[in-house]
Amino acid sequence: MSKKIVCLLLSVIALIAVLFLSGCNQQIIDTTYSFDSAIIAMPDGSTVSGKVESWKDYSDSDAIQVKIDGKTYYTFLDNVVLMK
Repeated sequence: MSKKIVCLLLSVIALIAVLFLSGCNQQIIDTTYSFDSAIIAMPDGSTVSGKVESWKDYSDSDAIQVKIDGKTYYTFLDNVVLMK
């Protein structure tokens, strides 16, 4: 009888954990660290694209810094497409 209760309790705890984690909009383990190219939407409507030299996102904001052809662009994540 006690094994059934423990099993039921663990199942309920696992279900609650899955429900809480599925509501997150972040990956638990991020496995993509490098990108080959990017497209950046500029404020005037034009776009910049090219080979990504480096990039950095900030976990505490929705900003990203991308370096293409020696120029560094700092913008919002909504304005950038990173491609592998």
